Amino acid sequence: MKIKIYNEDKVFPFLVIDNFYSENEQELIWKELTHHQNQNNFQVDLRKEHGVGSAKDESGNLKLNAKRIYLDLIYKEHRNKSNILSVYKKIFSTEVCEAYKKTTPSYNLFRGSSRDQSLVSYYENKQGYKEHFDRFMHSALIWFFKEPKKFKGGNLTFTQPNKTLECKHNRLVLFPSYYLHCIDEVTMPKKYRDKGLGRYCLTHFYDNK
Repeated sequence: MKIKIYNEDKVFPFLVIDNFYSENEQELIWKELTHHQNQNNFQVDLRKEHGVGSAKDESGNLKLNAKRIYLDLIYKEHRNKSNILSVYKKIFSTEVCEAYKKTTPSYNLFRGSSRDQSLVSYYENKQGYKEHFDRFMHSALIWFFKEPKKFKGGNLTFTQPNKTLECKHNRLVLFPSYYLHCIDEVTMPKKYRDKGLGRYCLTHFYDNK
């Protein structure tokens, strides 16, 4: 893992870790992602379930243009059957917690969280996520895609400090959920579409509700 603490901006600090998951862990994750693609489980996010749903604008239109699966719904009774939910506990490893503690004073809320929720979003051509915030205490985003990258865009921007992070495979970004952020539009040549070669985002939310 390669850890980078971004705390120059004391108002909006965040943590980035590259090469987060090991090769064995990535293999397990890809196995699950491929299964869900083959089963056509990724669907346009049109509803709010289990306390999680896409942000909407003032007119009630979705800010998200992508497909999703909600892991807590799919594996509600058998979480141990999800490879993603088996390896994501690494986010609470000592190494990550020590780095996040140095990143933001709100680390205590992250460490003391009692509940988490997980989903995976999938982006292909002309898909993105307009400016929004997450209704939790902390958000962890982990990006996955087949290399070499078959698309452009999909970068994350924290809009208040105007800081953009490149979408890199196996990159973790951990931050307080109230930060306004957006995902710029993905563009992908037609020959690569509908093959699972787009941008996956493994998202884990943490709170105490």
